[in-house]
Amino acid sequence: MRRLSLILVAGAVLTSALVGCFVAPGEGDDPNAAADPGTDGTSNDPTPVLDDAGQPIATGVPCDIEKILAAHCSSCHGAKPSAPSRLVTFADLTATSVNDKTKTEAEEALVRMESTTSPMPPSGTKPTAQEIAAFKAWVTASTPMGVECGAADGGTHVSDAGTKDAAPAPNPYATPLVCTSKKTWSGGYSSTMHPGVACVGCHSFNIAGTVYPTAHEPDNCNGVAGGMSVVVTDAHNKTATIAVNSAGNFLYAPAVKLVAPFTVKVVSSKGTRVMAGKAPNGNCNSCHTVKGASGAPGRIMAP
Repeated sequence: MRRLSLILVAGAVLTSALVGCFVAPGEGDDPNAAADPGTDGTSNDPTPVLDDAGQPIATGVPCDIEKILAAHCSSCHGAKPSAPSRLVTFADLTATSVNDKTKTEAEEALVRMESTTSPMPPSGTKPTAQEIAAFKAWVTASTPMGVECGAADGGTHVSDAGTKDAAPAPNPYATPLVCTSKKTWSGGYSSTMHPGVACVGCHSFNIAGTVYPTAHEPDNCNGVAGGMSVVVTDAHNKTATIAVNSAGNFLYAPAVKLVAPFTVKVVSSKGTRVMAGKAPNGNCNSCHTVKGASGAPGRIMAP
């Protein structure tokens, strides 16, 4: 279950169509790099979305992401789309994709941006590597709401639902190494053994891993103390809900195994974090190591 990069939308369905693990850009990448003018010298500033009275409304989409969409998507996926989906507001981008019901529109957009066989946009100027990295950073950081271009308030904004939304969230993977629980495995053979360590190679689990509260936690440090579950849907649309135990481990060893690739999400009372792609196998901690391996940015994180 590599690269369990999971998208967070508090209280609701929470996220590169990545072949292996959940990928985020390297720590220190500038998420605003894509907000520069286009390489052809034209501005990428988006056209404001207007309400029925002709007044601009808050989209809830961070300005740098708005500019990428304006430069490469809005001609077909704008406020009055000629394509099946609109990619303008936060609600548009976090809605279920019309093309793939296992993804959000933002996740599907990332898949198409990165595709070499079915790219988007199909013609015209393609997103730069910097733009794709910035869009991926937003998707893998759980598509946080942000301040749209032209918003007067730099810290919060009022959405079209009339409520104030938080400023853009910081990169959740730019965090120090820490054992948040301050508890470590003390030995013994049980379901709470070796949190954070890849275990499918030694045990007959179909799916196994550990959920942590932060991105970089050491091996054998206990993860979250239960209270949530990992929901896995396989290639044949069969679903299993796996409880997270007191050490943060989730272990699944059914008589009939689920078949990869998997669609995965972590669900708790605080929200849901969903993987931004499909996992090719169930050995989660082989990819979600202390620093991350095979492209993963770090641990599997709770909502």
